[in-house]
Amino acid sequence: MTSRDRVLAALRGEPVDRPPVSFWGHVYHRESSAEDLVSHTLERWRRFTWDWVKLNPRKHYHVEPWGVRYDYPGVPGEKPTVAEWPVRRPEDWDAIDEKPHDQGALGEQLEAVRRLRRELPAEVPLLETVFTPLAILAELTEPPEALREILPREPDRVARALEAVTSTFERYVMAVMRAGADGIYLATVDWGSRSMVDAATLNRWSRPYDLRLLAAAGPSPYHTLHVCKGDALLFEFADYPVAAFSWDATAPGNPTLAEALVRLPGAVVGGIGHETELQQGPEAAIAAYHRALDATGGRRFLFAPGCSIPPHTADATLAALRAEVERTPALRGRA
Repeated sequence: MTSRDRVLAALRGEPVDRPPVSFWGHVYHRESSAEDLVSHTLERWRRFTWDWVKLNPRKHYHVEPWGVRYDYPGVPGEKPTVAEWPVRRPEDWDAIDEKPHDQGALGEQLEAVRRLRRELPAEVPLLETVFTPLAILAELTEPPEALREILPREPDRVARALEAVTSTFERYVMAVMRAGADGIYLATVDWGSRSMVDAATLNRWSRPYDLRLLAAAGPSPYHTLHVCKGDALLFEFADYPVAAFSWDATAPGNPTLAEALVRLPGAVVGGIGHETELQQGPEAAIAAYHRALDATGGRRFLFAPGCSIPPHTADATLAALRAEVERTPALRGRA
């Protein structure tokens, strides 16, 4: 099977020769231009030949149009720190307007998608990382958790700003698909965890806007929803029009892969803790892979990290996992 054949078969619950596999993470000192982002993404793909590529932009590209700025130390593995943000007082929400979807950081990402699609073999599906409008809105203030208290106090102001963000990203995701992405990887950040929100808040402030982005992106057999953190409200998203659901099935309070296969209509993406088993060496990582394989029977299953992997993740561990997946015998049927 080609990578695309394998990924599509897994997403549809059809027979595969082995589970599809892909890993991704930040490379902080090589994320500040389309050229650098594409270059290091291709280097990693050529080394590990992942079955699909999730383009992993710098964590704040999506809020730069509204004036968020981070300072980069330029040191590999060292996170940037927030330097500027636009919303410091309630009235600052009134200045959050629609922005061009194809200029600045967003234009840079569109160029990265175009470049990467040209360089990757056609058989390798490409997903672009996009964040839910509520998650984007939260990063316009500091700390992002402050939005939780603002929602009931300033609902009209927040709703107007959320509309501006959503409209901007509706145009952006349409352009992402035209640029050559096979689908979007829609991530909630903290805003899909019980530690931050409840189901009522999700239904009011996230769901309508998330669904608008997915509608704007258009139908795709590759769209994936990523629900971050522990205590994930994963099943609140079960009816989203996506092909796959990604979350950390090893994190406290989260559904297991087996539980999710029963309750979710799509495929499951994950299976190894990005900060736990993946950092404990090849033996522990391979054991985690086999636990995931046993839990799913290898059906409707794409092996991947629970979230973006840390920059210090050992290449030797990734290589060992890649080789182990390659040795996995063919699996049949639908879960």
